[in-house]
Amino acid sequence: MQTGDTGLNLIKAYEGFSASPRLDERRGAGNYIVGYGHISDSPAPQVSQREATNLLLKDVSPIETLLRDTVRTPLNQNEHDALVSFVFNIGADNFKRSTVLKRLNEGDKLGAAEAFERWTKARVDGKLMKLDGLVRRRAAEKSLFLMPTDAELVIPTSEVAPADECDGQVLAPSEVTHAPLVDFDSYRRDKGRSLTPEEIEGRMSALYAASHALMGDPSKMIIAKAEEREDIGVTVGAVMLVLLAVAFTLFSGVLALDAYAPDALQAVGLSPSLLQPVLVDLPLWMLSIGLGLTYFSVYIVAKRAARHSIKKARAKEVARVRGN
Repeated sequence: MQTGDTGLNLIKAYEGFSASPRLDERRGAGNYIVGYGHISDSPAPQVSQREATNLLLKDVSPIETLLRDTVRTPLNQNEHDALVSFVFNIGADNFKRSTVLKRLNEGDKLGAAEAFERWTKARVDGKLMKLDGLVRRRAAEKSLFLMPTDAELVIPTSEVAPADECDGQVLAPSEVTHAPLVDFDSYRRDKGRSLTPEEIEGRMSALYAASHALMGDPSKMIIAKAEEREDIGVTVGAVMLVLLAVAFTLFSGVLALDAYAPDALQAVGLSPSLLQPVLVDLPLWMLSIGLGLTYFSVYIVAKRAARHSIKKARAKEVARVRGN
């Protein structure tokens, strides 16, 4: 199975776009990041977003092969995309020994989804700490993993990679203690430099999304395609309703001018004789416009009701999965 647009957009949003290569402080000298989290051993030239997407496709290809070789449970598209984003962030070796893979191969998908949350810590000044950016990313991946296949999710997060999962049944204490150290001093030293327009836009988007992510349930940031279709229906119905209302107003205005100010009507190039066929069938014209207004009013109400039903069903499903 190949990674879908949802998975690619998820990775893009989290990694952010960098047109110019920058030194990867976490991996050290000789490693550069460019595009959407692509690692290069040389300071490559600048890349466009299209070139960065091609690099991302090459980067996820080994991950797709890894999932085919290691996961023995059938996956749907959303489960696959969530796992690709997860492995992209934590690395192939960590995934192979993770509880996520263990639970998947036991046929326990709910347990695998819960195990996403074990990967939310990194070392800060030598201490293993839970970071809100990693919490949001794991929550987004978990929500996508559990949602039906007509879901899309894009929530930016921080660039910090997680330490090994803190699960005593999987990792020995020595492995947890010696998790890779994230050098935050480099980020502090970097505060004085000028940001590129791409970096400013990426950080503002991440800040905006993060504030919303902390205020509510991550699953509420998923918009199903069925909901999107209902929203489009509401918009179309509203536009048609407005057009009919404008037509009715203009029609009434012409009739009013004909009755009370025929000279003004002739001034705009309309003679009373032109209105005679309309006046003969006036009841039919009024009925047609009235039926149109009624139809699109009912159409909008029906679409809103359908969207409400979809949201209600989704809330029940999330509650069921979480055991509430």
